[in-house]
Amino acid sequence: MYYFVHKNKSYCVDATAESGRLGRLINHSKVAGNCHTKLIDINQRPYLILVASRDISAGEELLYDYGDRSKSSLESHPWLKS
Repeated sequence: MYYFVHKNKSYCVDATAESGRLGRLINHSKVAGNCHTKLIDINQRPYLILVASRDISAGEELLYDYGDRSKSSLESHPWLKS
């Protein structure tokens, strides 16, 4: 789950379902991410893109912060803290 706000409206992206899109396979790291999300607006619609935070070596795992800080998620998935 990835939560964000665009023009005072809250959104949640749920990439848990199989979709065939490779972006859903990028893993979480709160502290060691090498990618970050960037919100762009195209025709008044929000889109999230992933951008490299630094040079990434071939074969290196892609990681970014999922952004989920809800108490229930942190209790169910303690790995979100790291």
